[in-house]
Amino acid sequence: MFWSPQLIRQLPEVAIRSAADKNRLASITLGVLIGCSIPGNFFAGWLAKLMGFRRAIVVMCLGFFLSVFFTWNTVRPLASLLWYCLPAVGFFSGIFGLFTMYLPPLFPTLLRTTGAGFSYNIGRIAAAIGTVVFGVLANQSLGDLRQPLLYAGFLFLPAMVAAMLLPELKDAPSQAQPVD
Repeated sequence: MFWSPQLIRQLPEVAIRSAADKNRLASITLGVLIGCSIPGNFFAGWLAKLMGFRRAIVVMCLGFFLSVFFTWNTVRPLASLLWYCLPAVGFFSGIFGLFTMYLPPLFPTLLRTTGAGFSYNIGRIAAAIGTVVFGVLANQSLGDLRQPLLYAGFLFLPAMVAAMLLPELKDAPSQAQPVD
């Protein structure tokens, strides 16, 4: 989400515009991504209820990969990006809403917040490091951010495999004790 507004600023049809107009389009881009992630979160929850968390994570990863691939595999006009491509990317980012529902029950009650917090936030640490490294590389040699965004989408393919190795909630032992 962070780099998409930066790429929008670099589009040939946007590069000739004023700084204020570039900032407005970057804000609209981020708004589209975030705004479309809200129904994506609800969809991911519905999907998890329908088919289980593991399969829902796989479907959302596949959708995220396909939407990122379609969005960044070729240069697209601004209207196409804002009306079709980026809304799909935002929608499938609803996968992240599943983690707060899926991870806590996988841990014993006394470790629940620590385990879920670690599992959920380790990705943020990796993303922070990746953002800094990517930013340095973008300033030095990349220029066109479309290709790195496309490559980042490929990370969802191994995530699909990893999701199938996780336990399903119905298989996880319950740590709750009956109250007498």
